[in-house]
Amino acid sequence: MLGIVVALPDESLSLCPKRIPIGQSLALSPRIQVRVAGMGPSRAQAAAEDLYRAGARALLSWGCAAALESGLAAGTLLLPQGFVFPHGRISFLADLGWWSHLHRILAGVRPLVTAPLAGSDRVLATLAHKRALHKATGAAAADMESAFLAGWAAERRLPFLAVRAIADTATTPVPKAILTADDGRGGISLPKLGLGLLRQPRQIKEAIALGRKFRAAHARLAQAAQCLLPQGFGLPC
Repeated sequence: MLGIVVALPDESLSLCPKRIPIGQSLALSPRIQVRVAGMGPSRAQAAAEDLYRAGARALLSWGCAAALESGLAAGTLLLPQGFVFPHGRISFLADLGWWSHLHRILAGVRPLVTAPLAGSDRVLATLAHKRALHKATGAAAADMESAFLAGWAAERRLPFLAVRAIADTATTPVPKAILTADDGRGGISLPKLGLGLLRQPRQIKEAIALGRKFRAAHARLAQAAQCLLPQGFGLPC
C-alpha cells in the first residue's frame, strides 16, 4: 500500500474532492491512503507511522513548497531527486525506479523541476531565511516535511518520493498574521488570521497575493494528480 502524507487539509483537495481534516485519513483506492498531518516534521513523521501501521510500504510527500531559487514561479511542479538538510550534512535520495516512472507519467506537466528539496523545521517567513537556506543547501525549494520523511523512510528501507508545487516564491514573504494564526495542531486558524489582518491591515495585500500563489500551486498539484491517480502513482509495492 502507498501512504501519502499531506500537511494541510486544503492541500488534500488537490487529491480528492473531500477536504480531509488534520489527523484523519482517506483511502483513494484499496492500495492508496492519504493522511493529513498538520505542518512540521514531527507531525509528518507521526502520520507516516500511522500509515505504516495501516500497511503502507511506500511513502509519498504531497503538497506545497517554498521556492529558494528566484526563477521558480508559483505553480511550478517539483519532483525532487534528493532531499537535503541545512549545511548539506545529511541527504537522502528519492527511490530511483519509482522516481523514473513518475517522471515519465508527469512528462506533460510543465514546468517540472527535479532539483533537490531542502528541509526546514520552521516556516521560511522572510526573504533572508530563504536566501540563507538556499546558500546552505543549494536546493531549489524547501518544505517542512519531505526531507524528514525521507529520513524516516530510509530508516525503514521504504521507497520514498515527494511531489510538491511552489506556492510562495523566493521573493514572497509570509505575512506575520499568517505566522501567528497557528491553530495548535499544525494548521491555520481562520478566526486568528482574520483578527491578525484586522490588526495589521497593511498585510492584507500580501495575504491576498500569497493566496493567489497557493491557488496556482493547488491547480498544478491537481493536474499532477489527474495524471498519477489513473496510474496508481506508479505504486512500487
